[in-house]
Amino acid sequence: MSRGVVLWPDSDTSTSIRLIWDALARQGLPSLATMTHQLHRPHLSLIVADDLPVERVLNAVGRVPRQPVFLEMESLGIFPQGVLFLSCVVNQALFDEHLRIRSTVEPLAVGLWPHSRPDHWVPHVSLGYPYTREQLSSALSIVLDHLPIRGVLDRGGVEDGATGESWPST
Repeated sequence: MSRGVVLWPDSDTSTSIRLIWDALARQGLPSLATMTHQLHRPHLSLIVADDLPVERVLNAVGRVPRQPVFLEMESLGIFPQGVLFLSCVVNQALFDEHLRIRSTVEPLAVGLWPHSRPDHWVPHVSLGYPYTREQLSSALSIVLDHLPIRGVLDRGGVEDGATGESWPST
């Protein structure tokens, strides 16, 4: 189980990301469009833990994000476990929101994931996993045809990675 405080992009940006998910799935490649519970929605995780007490976290953080955050994705990356992702450019507003959420949620988190630390955090939007080396060459050309993507992270809340359930902030 994992839960995170996440940011969700505006509708047009979400649609652009879902188009990539669908294009990958049509080629038989790992995609969040078809994986696990199939309730995935495009998001950027600010902090992830084994568990977060939803009501306490939402009460503590208030509105997420406090102000809309510009989102820019011009490149992609791969984590060692074969996770393919869109890399998000870090701007000051995004970094400030990450620090705010991290300092507020850390005392409430159970099993905080180390990559949520500011010095290890890689802001990204996941596309699918696990990718083999052979699958990556096909995926790269598909994803690059859709870049760059620019939009706004204008909503947020807590999301459960195992079930797809989400709780928006107010």
